Amino acid sequence: MRRWLVAALLVSALGLAQRAEVSLGSPFGVQGGLRFPLLPLLLDGRVYGGMGLEALGGGADLLLKLPLTDLYLGLGGFYGTGPALTLPQDARGQGGLRAVLGTWLNLPLPLIGVYVEVHPTLYLVPNAGFGVGAAVGVSLGL
Repeated sequence: MRRWLVAALLVSALGLAQRAEVSLGSPFGVQGGLRFPLLPLLLDGRVYGGMGLEALGGGADLLLKLPLTDLYLGLGGFYGTGPALTLPQDARGQGGLRAVLGTWLNLPLPLIGVYVEVHPTLYLVPNAGFGVGAAVGVSLGL
């Protein structure tokens, strides 16, 4: 039963997603995900999974678009099997909350977007700590 539920959620997620994304950087190394419009032109949701040299995991973000700009702000959570990528190295953990500060780069590519993000992160598991990560990504879709 669980397999059917996961399969149904995955198929519906692919049908509702506005964009497919691949990024390199925080929190796990290489991430792949889907971005969903929650409130058109204002609020997006993003789910992602990733893997790196030390961790495998996933997370979700709520992203608020700033009107008339290419900037967006967000809040999310993540959890992985090992330590996430961040600076400083001694503050990192495997799960926590993160803020997202991002911008789209204005490149003349149809249906392809490139973005840069900074992630101030509060680690909660296994120990409390604070770190800062970053990511560069490519987004495909409308």
